[in-house]
Amino acid sequence: MDQDEDRHADHRDRDWLKQVLTPQNPFGPIATEEVITLGRSNASRLFDRNNRVYAQAVADSPPTYIIGRKGAGKTAFLLGPDVRHEQPQIVLQTEDVYHEMLKVFHEYDRDHELFVGQRADLWQALFDHVALFHVYRTFDAADPQDSLRVLTGYLGDTGQDEMDESKAATQFLRRLRANISKSPGIGLHDAIENLTLGRTPFAGAKAVLRAVLSRRERPPIIVMDNLEELHLRLRELRPVLAGLFRCVGRMISSHPDNRPFGVQVCLPSELWDRIHDIAAAPEKDLQGRYLTIYWTSRELLRLSGTRLRLFLHAHHPDELEMLQRRADLNDESDPSISLLREALPPLIHSGLDIDEDPLAYLLRHTQLLPRHLIQILNSVFSRPDRGSTPWKVTPVAVIAGTRHAERLVVQGILSAYKETFPLAAEALQRLTGRLEISFPARRLHKVYNQQGIKKLTGLEFDEFLSMLFTLGALGIRFGQTGRYNKAHFQYTFDYPLVSQEETDHLCLHPLFTRYLLERTLPQLREQQAHATYPYGCDPKGEDYRDTFGYLDS
Repeated sequence: MDQDEDRHADHRDRDWLKQVLTPQNPFGPIATEEVITLGRSNASRLFDRNNRVYAQAVADSPPTYIIGRKGAGKTAFLLGPDVRHEQPQIVLQTEDVYHEMLKVFHEYDRDHELFVGQRADLWQALFDHVALFHVYRTFDAADPQDSLRVLTGYLGDTGQDEMDESKAATQFLRRLRANISKSPGIGLHDAIENLTLGRTPFAGAKAVLRAVLSRRERPPIIVMDNLEELHLRLRELRPVLAGLFRCVGRMISSHPDNRPFGVQVCLPSELWDRIHDIAAAPEKDLQGRYLTIYWTSRELLRLSGTRLRLFLHAHHPDELEMLQRRADLNDESDPSISLLREALPPLIHSGLDIDEDPLAYLLRHTQLLPRHLIQILNSVFSRPDRGSTPWKVTPVAVIAGTRHAERLVVQGILSAYKETFPLAAEALQRLTGRLEISFPARRLHKVYNQQGIKKLTGLEFDEFLSMLFTLGALGIRFGQTGRYNKAHFQYTFDYPLVSQEETDHLCLHPLFTRYLLERTLPQLREQQAHATYPYGCDPKGEDYRDTFGYLDS
C-alpha cells in the first residue's frame, strides 16, 4: 500500500513538473509570476534556497524593501521566507491594488487636494483592513472569542469566505470610493473610520486587531510584490507610490510594540533614482532594512542544474539516471552544477574562433541574473539541432541557442530602463558597426560627436557614458589574457562606474557585441579580437560580494 501511495505521489509530482518544465522551456518560465498561478507551495520548489541572498531574506529582521533588477528574482525571494520561517505572508496583487487606490485618490481629489500624509492614511487603512481580513480567516480557539463578533460585524456575514486577501483589498477600496462619491465634502478621517462592510464601523474593528495579533507568535507580513510594468506607468502612479512610501516610513519609525503586522515592498533597481524623486521625504519615507539582490555565477549554475534535474525527472527519467552516473565521475564538487556540466559538451568554438568552456560562455552572455540564464538555457536545451538532446547538448546548440536568446535578453534590458532612458535603443543604434569589442574611451566620445547623439538624446557625453554603464552595455577593462579582455560592469557594483577618458579602455558586453557589431564580426574574427570576460562570470570564481562587502556572513 505504501509503495502504491509513493507511486501515485511520484506521478502527481511529475505531472506538475511537466506543466512548468516543458520541452519548449525545460528550465521553466523566465518570470516567477507565471509559476505562482499553479500554487505557491508548488512554485516554491523551483526556488533555490542554497544562496546567501536567501539567508539575508529570512533573517530574524526581515527586509522592508527587496531591491533588484528585472529578472533578479525579487518575487521568488518574497516567496522563500514564508516556507522557511512559516511566517504568515499576505501577498497582494499589486496591479489591482495600485489601480483601485489610484481611483480612490481621483474620487477624493474631485473636491479636495490630497496631501502625501493623507495618501499615507489611505494606505494605512488598507493595510489595517487586509490584516483584519487575515485575522478573520485565521481565527482559532486561542484568539479572544469576543473579537470574532466584532470582526464579523465589520466584514459582514456573506462573501468573505470566498475571497482572498487581494479581493478583500480591492473590495475595501471600492467601498471607500463609493462612500466618498455619495458624500461630497466628507472629511477623509470620517470617510475611513465610518466605513463598514457590515454593521460595525472600521474604527471599532481596528480595536481588536492588536488584541488578536499580539497573542500570535509571528505577526503576518503584507507583501506588495513588484509591478512588472511599473516603468511604463510610473508617472501615473506617482501619488500612489508617494503615499505608500510615507505609510511604510511611518510604520518603520513607530515603536515595535505598535506594529501588529509587517510590510514588505519589492522595487526595481532600474527605477531607484526615480523612486527617490517620488518619495516626498526620502530620508524618512524610505526607511527600513534593504536587501539588494546580487547573484554569483555558482548560485546561478546551481539553480539551473536543479531545474535540469527536475525537468529530466519529469520527462526523461532513464536519461537522468544515465546522466547522473556520468556526473558522479567528474570533478565538480556541487552535484547540481556537475549534472549541468555533464549535459553540455566539454568545449565549444565561439564566433571569435575561441575554444571555451560552455558554462563560462553561457555565463558571459548574462548580467548575472536568473532570468537571463534561464532564457538562454531554454533556448539552448530546446533545440534539436544536429542531434542535440537535453541530456547531451551539442556545441552547435549552445552557440545557436545563445545567439537566438541574446536579442530577447537585450530587449528586456532596454525595456526595464525605458522610463529612465527612453531613447537608449535609438542611441545604441548610432554606435552600430562603429566600435570594436574593446576600444579607448576617447574613441567613444568621438563617435558620440560624429553621430549627433547629444542632439538625439539631450545627454552630455558623461551622461551618455553613464547610461551605457547602467545598461550594462559597456564595462571598463582591467586586464587581459590570451583570449579575453577582463572587464568590470556596473551590475556587480553598488555604486556607479567612472572611467578616465584619456587612459581607460572600454569593452562591449557579450550580450551587446552581436547586437552592435553583427556586420563587422567577420573582420574582428580575422583580427583575432579578444572576447569580453565580465568580472564575476567565472564558473569557479570567487564570491565578489565578499570582496565588495555587499552581504553579511
